[in-house]
Amino acid sequence: MSTKVENLFNLTNYRDHPEEKDYRVFFYYNLEQAAFFEAQLVKEGIQYESFKEEESDKTVVLFGIHKRDFRKALIQNDLSFAAHKKPFISNKLIRYSILFITIALILFALIGYFISENKLAY
Repeated sequence: MSTKVENLFNLTNYRDHPEEKDYRVFFYYNLEQAAFFEAQLVKEGIQYESFKEEESDKTVVLFGIHKRDFRKALIQNDLSFAAHKKPFISNKLIRYSILFITIALILFALIGYFISENKLAY
């Protein structure tokens, strides 16, 4: 299987090390996110090896983590994604408008439900 097809179906940013079976490799294409992840690893005392690799038009930062530290590193990986996550709807006006409209529709539905229930009781 080609690397492009393999990357298309890979939903995580880590894989087993191709040569050392006791290691997992985390990879980042965002340099700021990689730096954050590295700082978290240092803070948690997780041993790692890092390597920068130049792909065709991108730089990828690789981190080798021993499998015994994988769960702790996975938590730090999730934190690094959360710290650099962009909002689904970036415009605050649109985001709060959708929230307000949704709450209003739910309230109208509940009011309509209780009004129709009271009419049936008479």
